[in-house]
Amino acid sequence: MSRRDGAPDGVVIHVLTSLHFGGVEKHMEILARSAFLSVYDHRFCAIGEGGHVAANLASIPVRVTCLGLSCKIPNPRALYQLWRMFKREGPLIVHTHGAEANFHALIAAWFAKVPVRVGEEIGIPRHGRRARWVFKQVFRCAHRVVGISNAVVNWLVVHDEVPSEKAVRIYNPVEFPPHMPGQSNHRDGRFRLGYVGRLESVKNPEALIRATGILRDRGIPAEAWLVGDGSLASSLTELANDLEIAEHIHFLGYQESPFAKISMCHLYVQPSISEGFGLALVEAMGCAVPVLATSVGGAPEIITHDRTGWLIEKTDASAVAAELQRIWANRAVLPDIGQAGRDAVLSRFLPENYVRDLDHFYSALSHESLDQ
Repeated sequence: MSRRDGAPDGVVIHVLTSLHFGGVEKHMEILARSAFLSVYDHRFCAIGEGGHVAANLASIPVRVTCLGLSCKIPNPRALYQLWRMFKREGPLIVHTHGAEANFHALIAAWFAKVPVRVGEEIGIPRHGRRARWVFKQVFRCAHRVVGISNAVVNWLVVHDEVPSEKAVRIYNPVEFPPHMPGQSNHRDGRFRLGYVGRLESVKNPEALIRATGILRDRGIPAEAWLVGDGSLASSLTELANDLEIAEHIHFLGYQESPFAKISMCHLYVQPSISEGFGLALVEAMGCAVPVLATSVGGAPEIITHDRTGWLIEKTDASAVAAELQRIWANRAVLPDIGQAGRDAVLSRFLPENYVRDLDHFYSALSHESLDQ
């Protein structure tokens, strides 16, 4: 499959808060690497600074612009610079990703009379009443608003930020390893629990560490491998020391390819309090690593309980530990659950499927007389 001969159907500018690192930035990297499959010319803009992801995008190569401006809402200078860029480049479509990008770029694109304007929420918003009113007005500038899971779409509609007829669910793309990594077995007598994500309260890594301590108190040889960094790094290290399990808690920091580590674990654990989609969850399943996740955000849309992984309702350490103990007692099923999880996600989240769906979405919008 390749881009059709001749000029592309139109320019799409994707606007993000930054191009350093994170879930949405990784999403953009995957799109950029698959952009040759699209009938559109995809370009990328960060309101703030560039960084690691910007360099990766430029090397693909795709056109990347980093404005180097504050993303704090509102920033009149960001509005003006985005308006100037849209007027200069004349895109057919502006697609914004995340709150700050939605606010500044959708308004600027409306003033610039960009023919098709798409907003995207990349997680479950934590908006108070005032913020909900503000974004309701912002999303009036968009022809459609994408949610990365049904949970995100439902939140936007229920909280009256987006009317149901404008809300669309499009799952994120995921890149899977070309060859399934060899999963370690249990013959070494350990129960390795993997985690990938920001070390922040909303991701709830504390519950995994405390659950590991509970398991060890019950004679289960659990250890946790945490990939990621964040503001809780120091306090989580102190917690492991206080629980006297520091030698069993491995903080691996940010990893360019985290699943080289996670594929060595027996179970991937996502104990999030809130989650938009669950990219790392899908990546773990793609590596045939069995998964356990709290039933929030997109996780129930990804996992079929007891068939392709496990879901739990509560996010506290005791509940996580209880389910982990049950899984350990039935650990003979782990390879089968891991393979079933891999089979379930491979066809649903492939980048080529995402690009095809995005092209159809853009094409339908561009053929509507939306501004009349």
